[in-house]
Amino acid sequence: MEFKKDIHYSTNLERAILGICMLEQGGFGRIYGIIEKACFYHSGHQVVFETMKGMWQNGGMIDVFTVIDRVVRVQGIEKLEGDNTDYFITRLTNDVVSSAHLEFHCHLTKMMWMEREIMNLTYGGNKEFSGDISEQIKLIQDKLHVLQQKSTEHDWKDMSHLIVELYRHQEEMKTTGGIGKPSGIYSLDKENGGFQKGQLVVVGARPSMGKSALAGGMAIEMAKKGEVVGFISLEMSNTEIAARLCSYDTNTDFNVVYRGLYKDVEETHRLYAAIGRTTSTYPIYVSDKTRVNIAEIRAKAEKLKSLHGLDCLMIDYLQLVSAIGGSYTKNRENEIAEMSRGCKIMAKELDIPVVLICQLNREVTKRKGNERYPQLSDLRESGAIEQDADIVMFIHQDFLAGYDKDEQGNSTEGQADLVIRKWRNGRNNFIIPLDFDGPKMKFTERKRVGGYAPIKEVKSYYEKEDKEETPF
Repeated sequence: MEFKKDIHYSTNLERAILGICMLEQGGFGRIYGIIEKACFYHSGHQVVFETMKGMWQNGGMIDVFTVIDRVVRVQGIEKLEGDNTDYFITRLTNDVVSSAHLEFHCHLTKMMWMEREIMNLTYGGNKEFSGDISEQIKLIQDKLHVLQQKSTEHDWKDMSHLIVELYRHQEEMKTTGGIGKPSGIYSLDKENGGFQKGQLVVVGARPSMGKSALAGGMAIEMAKKGEVVGFISLEMSNTEIAARLCSYDTNTDFNVVYRGLYKDVEETHRLYAAIGRTTSTYPIYVSDKTRVNIAEIRAKAEKLKSLHGLDCLMIDYLQLVSAIGGSYTKNRENEIAEMSRGCKIMAKELDIPVVLICQLNREVTKRKGNERYPQLSDLRESGAIEQDADIVMFIHQDFLAGYDKDEQGNSTEGQADLVIRKWRNGRNNFIIPLDFDGPKMKFTERKRVGGYAPIKEVKSYYEKEDKEETPF
């Protein structure tokens, strides 16, 4: 395959990068970890870079003469690309104009290398990419993702590095009061510190329990704090999502907003003014494209992060995510497990919490009394979801489950429970009482005189008194 000069590679840029490293003290330290040997198109440049890298790692002095000495005397290389080594290396400094943009020049060179790799992957005739076109697309996407994540940093870090990172995390927590990304539910954030970077947060419920409404409320509350939120909906259109968010934020019935059922012109202007002042200014970005798989969702998220930043990604919902190839060619449980794992990896690599909405199976509807609350085993189609998730919470409404009255004989209509079943490094198996305003699609924490309703404990699956068998 033929690559074009100054499009797929730049001889001058490569020379300038290497020349600066030999002319400026500390120059190589500026590029270490940004660029690597494979990024250079010319084999001679690769040799010079690798030589300087070894010298830098061993604490050696780097300049034109020391590099020539190292290549010729130590490595025994007398010619590079047909020229005498000393002439080839000395000529590298001729293209140096300024070191001000050294890092950016490395970035450009690396991008050209990635483009060459992409061309090799797509047009290089690699026998690895054969068979079903959907599988070929997935393989190429995985290869491209590896290119994007390519780094020369060491995977292993000693305790000194870990402690420094811990101190930085503690300082960050001090500025936020110990809370990561706010969920919008005061007791939840106070109890477990909100959502943290790299976490996979699963919100599950049966149909019509309010999963999307809870996710929309979380998105609004995060955005109010200046967090950039991406919302991928495979169930609703952009217009429906916008109406829900406006309904929540302006405390107006959804039908009024979505269907335009305003009482009069005055109410219309008032609502438009409220939306223009607040809701329309929130950093929330929405995508309603259907038939997407995890690789495409990851690409969407990476693009959003590069353009506008990204502090939290919400996916509504997992069971509507397409399998790779667009059809179920594998066992459905394995497909859901692959999607769940993909979401967790995406959360870690993008360094953001990913909130994943999930459906529950029908088993939860068969349990009565104190066992009516959802369990981890109720997550539909795969046990891998509960394993991959850092946080698992469920929405439960007694009224919709057939319990019209509570223990005090009061109506349960409009009441809901947020059941926390799993929280890595936090408190598990408790319930936060919520109120649900159906017309406004809005959950709020239930209030009592002097504050919020108290948190309730709930037994887990393994703590049930009538459970005879142990899980192990």
